Amino acid sequence: MNSDDSWASGNISGDIIEPTDMQWHSEFAARPENTSGIGVLLLDYGGVCTPSPEEFVAALGQDQNFSPVAIHDITRPECHSVVTQARTAGICVAILSNEINPKWADSVELLASVDHIIACSDNGVLKPDRRAYQRALMLTDSSAEQVLFVDDEPDNVAGARAVGMEALLFDTDRAADCWAEIAQRLELP
Repeated sequence: MNSDDSWASGNISGDIIEPTDMQWHSEFAARPENTSGIGVLLLDYGGVCTPSPEEFVAALGQDQNFSPVAIHDITRPECHSVVTQARTAGICVAILSNEINPKWADSVELLASVDHIIACSDNGVLKPDRRAYQRALMLTDSSAEQVLFVDDEPDNVAGARAVGMEALLFDTDRAADCWAEIAQRLELP
């Protein structure tokens, strides 16, 4: 992950976005080529990488002994696998979330392993605002056509599609199937 704070410093106030940190280029350039045509896997965090709050509530109702650690500490196993395989295949992996705290990267293995954490809440420009997606494009140095975006909220998926990204709606009731679909789209083994 890009460890400095420049991920949060992009100019998103207008239509022109100025890149402020392209340090990750050397790391990305050293990765092997992938054949999927996708250069960036852009993931929502809560609900996609981790169970949704609704899933936690349901689990609590079914098992009185269920005691989750903080919601950000529980990552779906399929997510770990796909993220690892995507990075090995040369695909940049970034998190774009309205609720995430970038400081979680210090304690959450998945977050420490991605290329970028983009916390929309740090500047108030939240998904599905087009500027949130433009910020992700700027920080990953990619065009919309190179991105596969995954979110469990239909409005956020529509927002990504409106800026030209390929976008998949993640169904939390079919999490394992959705991760298999993501892996297939990225042409991962």
